[in-house]
Amino acid sequence: MSNDKAKLLALKAREITNDLLARNIGREKIVRASLLALISGRPAFFLGSPGINKTGTVQDLARRIDGAIFYDALMPTVVSVEQLLVESTSIEEVPTDGGGKEIRTKDTLGRAASAHILFADEIWKAEARVLQTLLDLSKGDGVRHDGQMVETPLMAFIAASNELPDPEGNLGAMWSRMTLRAVIEPLTASQKKALVTARMKRDRGEEGGKKEKFSLEEIKSLRDIRPFVEVPDEIVDIVLAIYRELRDDESEDFEWLWSDDRRFGRVFDIMQANALLDGRDKVGKSDLSVLEFLLWDTPEQIPVVKAKVAPYTRTPLSDAQEVVAALFAPEGAVELASAGNREKVLEAISQIEEAEKELERLKGDADGDEVSGIDNLLAELSERKQEVVGKILGTKFNVKK
Repeated sequence: MSNDKAKLLALKAREITNDLLARNIGREKIVRASLLALISGRPAFFLGSPGINKTGTVQDLARRIDGAIFYDALMPTVVSVEQLLVESTSIEEVPTDGGGKEIRTKDTLGRAASAHILFADEIWKAEARVLQTLLDLSKGDGVRHDGQMVETPLMAFIAASNELPDPEGNLGAMWSRMTLRAVIEPLTASQKKALVTARMKRDRGEEGGKKEKFSLEEIKSLRDIRPFVEVPDEIVDIVLAIYRELRDDESEDFEWLWSDDRRFGRVFDIMQANALLDGRDKVGKSDLSVLEFLLWDTPEQIPVVKAKVAPYTRTPLSDAQEVVAALFAPEGAVELASAGNREKVLEAISQIEEAEKELERLKGDADGDEVSGIDNLLAELSERKQEVVGKILGTKFNVKK
């Protein structure tokens, strides 16, 4: 895939993400981690109480991949491997060597075995045999059935629970493979209000026209190019420095992290995926932000990880991304104007133009790859400005700066 094609897919990913977040209020971590899981092929795990839209957000993302099969299972209700994998069973007669016949059953695989995105809810309550099959799926190598390994189309293994596994139990192997980890909190009061508005828009069909989608081939293309995203030695050295600082921190025990070489390697898979989703072909300091998903074993360690990572992540590009994220916040002037609120059009255009000025300033402080990233953000702002005016005039309109 050419760099230009990858950058176009990154712009598409940003548009899809913005739309998903307008529909799934406050679920930035789920959307980002799920996309990273899709592109890297590494499993993701979400820790959070029931009823906070974990499954719904992942399913909504799956709907934005044309042809993708989403399968979710509440693991305590799955009592056998067959229930997880087998779509149907038939009986057939098979000739024997002696000229007779014998009756055999034949399974047709489906369900989790046919899914592109699997969501295993309450994973730690799965039966032992079922958990072994989930472990096979999480590795991405297929599943064992009738004594042989069967390939599956799985692209993203995603799990969730309202608790972590018992550290003294037998679930350590599965937990260690949950590469991406995020704690999902209930919505704040303001987010709950935004949720009501978002639900009303959805139920009334007021969300706008045709939604952008990925194709399965586009996701496969991103997965194919991900290993070729450059990882500079400087970034490896910074990650090592963060590892050492965490290992030497006396407030929490990070010895497990230093000992987990498999996780260390996968850190860079996720950073490559993050760079690719941002339209870059080289990992930069801004990609260190994903370490928040990667370097904790208990929620109490997350603030420590954030504190260690923060000094390394401030870049012109990360500042530009924050500007754009704030500009496109749900219920902000730009989102309201894009939805057709005429009273917000002038305010939205003014805010976009202020953001453009700030991004131009940040661009002057950026280096090579970051310049390209900020240019992509500027292109997105220009497109959104045309969209805002087009909602009022009924057509695309080039607004002069």
